[in-house]
Amino acid sequence: MTKILKLSLLVLLIIHLWLASSFELSHDEAYYWLYSQRLDWGFFDHPPMVGIIIKAFSFLPHSELTVRFGFIIMQLASALMLMSLAPKPRQWLALVLFFAFPLASFSGLFALPDMPLLFMTTLYCVLLKRYLEKYDALSVLGLGAVTALLLYSKYHGILVIFFTLVALPKLLKRKDFYVITSLALLFFLPHIIWQYDHDFSTLRYHFFERPKADFSLKRLIEYSGTQVFLAGLFVGPLLWLEIIRNKSENDFQRALKFICIGTFLFFFFSTISKKYEANWTIFLTAPLIILATQTVVWDKKWVRILLLFSITPVFFARFLLAVNPNEIKIKRLTEFHDWENWALSIEKKCTKPVLANTYQIASKLSFYLNKPIHALNIGSRKNQFDYWHPDSKYYTSIMVCYLTDKKQFEGEIVTTPDGKKLKVVQSFIPAKLQDNNP
Repeated sequence: MTKILKLSLLVLLIIHLWLASSFELSHDEAYYWLYSQRLDWGFFDHPPMVGIIIKAFSFLPHSELTVRFGFIIMQLASALMLMSLAPKPRQWLALVLFFAFPLASFSGLFALPDMPLLFMTTLYCVLLKRYLEKYDALSVLGLGAVTALLLYSKYHGILVIFFTLVALPKLLKRKDFYVITSLALLFFLPHIIWQYDHDFSTLRYHFFERPKADFSLKRLIEYSGTQVFLAGLFVGPLLWLEIIRNKSENDFQRALKFICIGTFLFFFFSTISKKYEANWTIFLTAPLIILATQTVVWDKKWVRILLLFSITPVFFARFLLAVNPNEIKIKRLTEFHDWENWALSIEKKCTKPVLANTYQIASKLSFYLNKPIHALNIGSRKNQFDYWHPDSKYYTSIMVCYLTDKKQFEGEIVTTPDGKKLKVVQSFIPAKLQDNNP
């Protein structure tokens, strides 16, 4: 690695450490921080990896940077691994492409399951390449472990494994493949047991209970366009075209190509009946970049210009996170500012224990007041708070200060930093919700 690349990584690390401490947690980040406070082998929404990573750095002072620190490190480690898989003359390209991909570029700044999934996918690619070349014990043990870690990060990791086998069915004839499978199942067994004990609630929610949508040609076009441009604002179409038309030179490239195209098609057909989220395919960053660095198209001057125009807006956009939304009028940024002051104002209003109606408000209050605040999820989707039950007295005799957006309750109206209206219901006994639950 050249000195310029090392210096670039150091500068990026410094920038991300500063940025991660300059804006407040999103609703989901605060929710996942609660995972880290009550670690388990599984959670309603996701496997436990996001909580484990946050917990690993909890010895640091209570702050947004502490919550995000592990994700910043994983992002740079992912970039380094991708650079190691690129031909030496194109290691710079792997780094530039990584930070030209919008999702990959921003993933290290947020404590979300996407970064662990991308990191584990990249590590999987490293070990898969070694396994296909050497078939040694380290490769077998490593693949067994990382296969489980993929699934501990996010269930989408199963697509990486599945399309590897579709591309290389001859692996099913190898004895060591079954050693890998056995190790992966052994490592993943605690989560399987957790799912069994909780009636496979996570799987049922993601695969059967998520709301369906009518067929929409517009949604399919949006999905396709989003996936292309998430591979680089201006180079994305060219990158995908090169990967599709270039022939695989070996089994490793064949597996990566199947993962890319297979995943794209899987979510394309899924989008016919369901809404999609752009971050579902973030793990494609790894195989896309590895394959892209094998092509010579990047030697052309006009392509490098497109690459420059792709990375520039993505790189500078991250600094908007540190800007107060009142100054630039970007509503999306209201999720990241002024919540600590708002939480302190709620604490002053409430002389009794606080109870929230939704997991978002309960999570934000829990983090910024640094004490547990429960959510009842009245009129909202099921989530982990349905498993976190406080003492039964909390519901029957203890009066609370209840924050809700439900019309049937009377109380002082307060506005959250993101513009939502809530009512502060003083001296409320939660058991009464049994009669008021809509």
